[in-house]
Amino acid sequence: MAAYFMGIDLGTSSVRAFVIDFDQNRTAVAGEGYDVQIPQLGYAEQDPQLWYEKATAVIRRVLSESRIDPREIVAVSFSGQMHGLVALDEADRPVMNVPLWLDQRCADDLKDIYAILGEDFARENLQNRIGTGFLMSSLYWMKVHQPALYTRTARVMLPKDYIKFRLSGRITTDFSDASGSLALDNVRMCWSEKVLNALGLNEDIFPQCLPSTAVIGTICAEAARDTGLWEGTLVVNGGADQCMQAIGNAAVGEGVFASNIGTSSLITTAARQPLYDPRLRTNTFAHALPGCWSVMAACLNGGSVLKWLSRKIFDGLDYEEINRMVEARPCGATGLFFLPYMAGERTPHMDPKARGVFFGLTLDHGRGDMARALMEGIVYGLKDGLGVLEEIGIPCRRIVAAGGGARSDVWLQMQADIFEKDVYRSASKEQACLGAAITAAVGAGVFRNFDEACDRCVEPAAGVFHPKEENVRLYRELYPIFRSLYTANRTNFESISRVYQVE
Repeated sequence: MAAYFMGIDLGTSSVRAFVIDFDQNRTAVAGEGYDVQIPQLGYAEQDPQLWYEKATAVIRRVLSESRIDPREIVAVSFSGQMHGLVALDEADRPVMNVPLWLDQRCADDLKDIYAILGEDFARENLQNRIGTGFLMSSLYWMKVHQPALYTRTARVMLPKDYIKFRLSGRITTDFSDASGSLALDNVRMCWSEKVLNALGLNEDIFPQCLPSTAVIGTICAEAARDTGLWEGTLVVNGGADQCMQAIGNAAVGEGVFASNIGTSSLITTAARQPLYDPRLRTNTFAHALPGCWSVMAACLNGGSVLKWLSRKIFDGLDYEEINRMVEARPCGATGLFFLPYMAGERTPHMDPKARGVFFGLTLDHGRGDMARALMEGIVYGLKDGLGVLEEIGIPCRRIVAAGGGARSDVWLQMQADIFEKDVYRSASKEQACLGAAITAAVGAGVFRNFDEACDRCVEPAAGVFHPKEENVRLYRELYPIFRSLYTANRTNFESISRVYQVE
């Protein structure tokens, strides 16, 4: 009988289920999409019940289409969007929709959190700047602004942990996701009593933290009925999506950077010590890899901005056509720039009030220039982050591109030209799902560790994009202009936010 492993990735725009037989490398995948709900300015949320309905649907579909016997699936594990707050009552019902990582509703509460904790404490204990969209910040907002909902809250967890709970009946989280909540002591690897007590948050509602490879139970009877999975299938803890994607790319060695353009975008690498930027322009979280930390320059904007352009400006134009339009226009979009900060920004500005801007428009510019400027703006933002990571002493010897953006040749060439480095396209499909499936296999004891698993299961890079000298010269002139645009408009962003305040 074959031995299959399932990885489930709960993303911001879709949930996907992936099954692999590591002996024969036979795979199957299914996915279902959904939207981010924006009920008012600054809000970005999703319904966790919809997540479960979509997750069970894709599991049933991947089993049906692949004709895999559910009893051949040894273990299931998880990858999930980070930071969001899932709050359940005593009956395990959500008390509200989930504020996501790009939610800005607690922006005005940050000054109160900093007044209570102090920036030095955040630097020394959390090794991260406290921002919007993190579980801890959103929970503090709920306590202050929705006290009745906070009183009803009996348990909190991260997004993927909700799906894991519904499938297994067990509430746990892992260190990589917990670290991204900003309620975890990033040095001692436990929930921070200092943070929670100072903010008046109840530690009892937080889940147990376990390693990503921990077997936490089996598929429960209700989930077996909902999904078609066998009730005895092992459930392995899983990890944050960026860690799982790095594992699925084999981007696990020091100096190997992952450039990921998905719904958001980021540059990340694994480090053997908890390195962080003293100015707190980056994020340092625990990694799924034992004894490692994920050091990332996270941008709140990526594919979501291209999706906005496609849907709201280009009347639903598909991405292939947009790519063709971009390829037909010159590098630099003939002097058109785009600040991609449509959901605020983290690295390097850490400014929830930042906004998107087209700058340099002329009557000669058309849709192709707008699309190119937008895509270049996202890569410029990633270059900001790459510079910070190198500044704090992490040398970049290799960049592996992942996420939906890695499917675009023109976007990959932009990265090579703007980063001034070779950029490798990951050969792996469904990298986050693959990382979760590898985690399931390590947890089940099929592989001794992640290094062995990645050597066995992850394909080498599927191509490399080299910087083109003429493009590099142009982008060197344009990039400082892009950098200056945020500084020139920062006070204007603040003024707009005062006029249009998040309620």
